[in-house]
Amino acid sequence: MKRDNYHHGDLRRLLIETGIELISHEGEEALSLRKVAKECGVSSAAPYAHFKNKNDFIGAIQQHIMDLFTSSLEESIHKYNDSNEILPKMGKAYVMFFYENPLYYDFLFSRKNIKIQLSLNDTADNENLPLEILKKTAVRIFEKTNMSEKTIQNKIIAMWALVHGLSAILTMPNVEYDDRWEERIEKIIKSISISHRNTGDE
Repeated sequence: MKRDNYHHGDLRRLLIETGIELISHEGEEALSLRKVAKECGVSSAAPYAHFKNKNDFIGAIQQHIMDLFTSSLEESIHKYNDSNEILPKMGKAYVMFFYENPLYYDFLFSRKNIKIQLSLNDTADNENLPLEILKKTAVRIFEKTNMSEKTIQNKIIAMWALVHGLSAILTMPNVEYDDRWEERIEKIIKSISISHRNTGDE
């Protein structure tokens, strides 16, 4: 896993990605900045130019993943914002992000500080920006209908549970499937009724 070469200016990202792999293979308790530096082929002092200590490094890993995840969803919104397919497309982007980066899923959702705010009320706390993006996009779509706020919330929870559950399945190491996930994810998402046409309240 040792990296001897990296592009100038990419050391911070290399350290982070290496840290993610080390945590996956050895656990967070065994992680140290010295060990990360060794795997990257740099001096033991090099990581301290980017991170104060191990806790700062762990926080940077979490933010790195969140930033990439957010960018993936924002790219989907930019591409499909005016399409009726925006919610399935966003769902696919959510799932495929973790399918292509399973270690990100393992790390991110092992964190005890990840907040899952399912209220529809705007909050000042945007630590879980990807979920906020998903919620706000869904609310914007569903509010065009006669749905009650409770029905909208139910649908958003169901939508998030679907894509998050699919992400969990696709990142499991021993799941076998008779087709290409890339070609089926959107169809699987569409097969579950989260359509805005269903307006019933419980």
